[in-house]
Amino acid sequence: MPHLGSARAPGRSRHRNRRHCLAESHVKIGVVSQALPYLPSRGGFRLYGGNLIRHLARRHEIHLVSMLIEDDADHLDWARRHCASVITIPVPRGAKALAPLSALTAHLWGRPLQQARAMSRALRRASGDWDVMHVEGGYAGGIVPDVPIAKVLSLHDSGTLRCEEMLKCSQSRREKLYYRLLRLHEPRFERLVYPRFERCTVVAAPDLAEVRRVVPRCQVDLVPYGTDTEYFHPVPVDKAARTLVFHSHLGYAPNIEAALEFANTILPLVRARVPGAVFHLVGANPGPTITELAARDGIKISANLPDLRPAVCAGQVYVCAIRHGTGLKSKMLEAMAMQMPIVGYPGAVVGLAGTPGTHYLVAQDPKEFADHVVALLEQPERAGRLAQAGRELVEQEYSWESRARVYEDLYQTVMKERELRSRH
Repeated sequence: MPHLGSARAPGRSRHRNRRHCLAESHVKIGVVSQALPYLPSRGGFRLYGGNLIRHLARRHEIHLVSMLIEDDADHLDWARRHCASVITIPVPRGAKALAPLSALTAHLWGRPLQQARAMSRALRRASGDWDVMHVEGGYAGGIVPDVPIAKVLSLHDSGTLRCEEMLKCSQSRREKLYYRLLRLHEPRFERLVYPRFERCTVVAAPDLAEVRRVVPRCQVDLVPYGTDTEYFHPVPVDKAARTLVFHSHLGYAPNIEAALEFANTILPLVRARVPGAVFHLVGANPGPTITELAARDGIKISANLPDLRPAVCAGQVYVCAIRHGTGLKSKMLEAMAMQMPIVGYPGAVVGLAGTPGTHYLVAQDPKEFADHVVALLEQPERAGRLAQAGRELVEQEYSWESRARVYEDLYQTVMKERELRSRH
């Protein structure tokens, strides 16, 4: 059953004059999410929704309906501080009995069964007074009922493209089999679900192109990640000599692949020229493949830190050997905001504004990657210029406030479109 959370009092009276810009009005925005948004968070998905809520709540009345896993329950206070109401849809641990049937209904009709009844009950009760609905995540899009309200679906990435990318970097046969099967399902699910929404959004151009290819009827816009430059800033800590740092969710296949490539291929090239160089992995939930690296000389792992910023800022160079994955990499924005000089593969900078050589360095192969790293270690002034330019870039181009304004414009557009359709 849905659980209704405590609410804060609305800040202002409601303003319904649609002739004004939405940012100047006070509207009710229903946010429906397949994972609880909160800040700070280690996951990019929760960061996106959490930051939008934080900024939109300054001008509007936010009502959150979120699926909730047990591990996220401790973060409900954050949601209640920022939202006028919070309703949660519990996701039980190990709820597998319904999974096969749910997968079948998702494939046939784009309507998964799991959590669908509770979500339908919650939304039919709560959404009647909303002005617009913002849905976070494609799965949530499938279980949202047909309610008479303008709706925006925030996908983050293309599910079809994600399957292709994960197949390139998954470490286990079981994981590869899962993504092969999901690749057969995902295009049909997308074609069934996405056109139910007035607009969909993604965070990077390759995902935009793939959604448009797979779902020609879908109206999709590009709204990249932002970053919180007040939270992610250069922390005044002593630099660890010759230390190269990478932070991420260390249980996610593209990040695992990146960590292994740097440890196995690039780091030996660096250490041949810079003896004593250290690769410092910082992140959440590392599996055995990653933790075993700590037994090697020159590799250090810091897992599940309450605050990763000091560990990242203690590095001399940020290294992101990601080759695969979808969307814009929030870890890159965070590293730039913390004023770290960055070296990455092309896969690390997909969708990222800026110029290679000015804001970050891009390598095409392990040797060039090692060359760039050694150059930055040996040329601290150059590393400083790169880091400063990166910080300025995220300050100018990647504020969450600017993302919230984009969504306000989008909400205004879809509300007007729906109003016009209702007149005919």
